[in-house]
Amino acid sequence: MDRLYVMTGFVWLIFGMVFGIYLGITDQLQFSNSHAHANLLGFVISVLFGLIYRGWPVLLSHRLAMPQFALYQVGAVVLVAAKYDIDNGGAGRLAAPGSMIVVLGTLLMFWMFARIRSEKPVAGHGILS
Repeated sequence: MDRLYVMTGFVWLIFGMVFGIYLGITDQLQFSNSHAHANLLGFVISVLFGLIYRGWPVLLSHRLAMPQFALYQVGAVVLVAAKYDIDNGGAGRLAAPGSMIVVLGTLLMFWMFARIRSEKPVAGHGILS
């Protein structure tokens, strides 16, 4: 799960970079909001969640780990698409549902993390190993 999150984060990063380059070349800077959301929600938070899973490996075996990943990523895609629609002059009807899905995915990660009992570090399985 940790690697999946980080790899997904890199997919978001590549998307965000290519999208940003396209916006700059075509002078369509009105899409900066959706560009920023793709990079922050997609890349930064995905990698952060991956590092959390890596640092606290007990989370990897949690039965809600994969549903949390799927929920958050679906929410991020829906919200970034809605932001693009808004930046393009649309109503962005999916912005509220996308936002709520992202928040639910984040709350699920918080809930899983908060329920971790004190654990001894696992040799060779930390952030710096």
